[in-house]
Amino acid sequence: MEHKSNTTSFFDLLIILAKHKIFILKTVIGISILALVISLLWPQKYHSSSEIVQTRESIGSFGGLLQNIGSIGTSQSKVGGETMLIILNSQGLKDELIEEFNLAEVYGTNIKEALYQTLNGVIEIEEVREGGFGFNPIVSVKIGVIDKEPKRAQEMNQFILAELQNRMEEINLEGSQENLQIIEQRFQQNEINLRKAEMALNAFQKEYGILEISSQLGALISNLGQLKSTIIQEEIELEVMEDRLEKNSNQIAQKKQEILALQRAYENMIQESENLAKDNDAFYSLFDMPDLMLRYTRLFREVEIQNTIYEFLVPQLEQQRLYVANNSSGIRVIDSPDLPTYKHSPKRAFIVLGGFFFAVFLSLFVVFLRELRENGDSEYNQKMDRLKEELRFTSFSKSNN
Repeated sequence: MEHKSNTTSFFDLLIILAKHKIFILKTVIGISILALVISLLWPQKYHSSSEIVQTRESIGSFGGLLQNIGSIGTSQSKVGGETMLIILNSQGLKDELIEEFNLAEVYGTNIKEALYQTLNGVIEIEEVREGGFGFNPIVSVKIGVIDKEPKRAQEMNQFILAELQNRMEEINLEGSQENLQIIEQRFQQNEINLRKAEMALNAFQKEYGILEISSQLGALISNLGQLKSTIIQEEIELEVMEDRLEKNSNQIAQKKQEILALQRAYENMIQESENLAKDNDAFYSLFDMPDLMLRYTRLFREVEIQNTIYEFLVPQLEQQRLYVANNSSGIRVIDSPDLPTYKHSPKRAFIVLGGFFFAVFLSLFVVFLRELRENGDSEYNQKMDRLKEELRFTSFSKSNN
């Protein structure tokens, strides 16, 4: 019995569709044709794409001149990929685009917020990061521009790349110049200290002659010079970090702790060298000069330390000058902006298919609504009449009165 009822319902459905077949066909064909016309009249847009990667210049790029010299670590750093994204999404870059291509006239509005919103829709920025878990560095950045004119899309993409390179060069140059200024200040102070130490040692030797220190003390003084150079290096890095990071940064706090530990080791070695100097002072104590070797050790030690610092700073200074002279954006264009020859949108097939399925749904809905209206019971008809009455604007105006 149930099977018979289901069969009857199915044939009833077929009868309803057959009864209204002309209406269904007209609706589907009409709306599909309308969707096709809309897709043909819809303005075509074109997409120009490009891709860039970040490069890092190495010391070897200068012909091997400084390949064997240790780097301070900040001298060859370039701004990261995150900076590229900040520049590409900046309001300043959008302002440059609006002025360069007169986009207020192109988009038909002088309202800045509306222009920004439109540019956010037509400029595509996609970053490609290294694989793995966590926060990974950016490998490349893809830039896309959508516009009604293919030539303008390409030119806007080219303009974005040119502005990005210029701003990256400015940032890199500013950073390199700051690093150079820090190293130059240290170098100038070292020259002053070295000159004073040499003059003091020379005056001592003229008065007392040249004394000889033990090999153990000489090795210790040499190590002191190396350790002092390391401290200078760490202090330079700290100055750069304090200039670029927040004051309460964990990196700055860690760097300060490292410097403090090195300074303690340096002070301990200073004390050890003075103890050795006193042990080597037996001969001169006979002439009532118990502090002679100690004084000489201090003078000699200061000259050696300043010489070691000088030998460390000179190549670092020359290296930083090379980076300033050879400043670059730090990015390389992998795919230049192309001139699009095929439309990016509209997708006509999707528009027509969307219109077709909407027409099928609409026609079936209307057909079943008609059948329900014609064959429904009296209570249903009363409710439908009440709904129509409530939806009329005339009754709405009467109720307000």
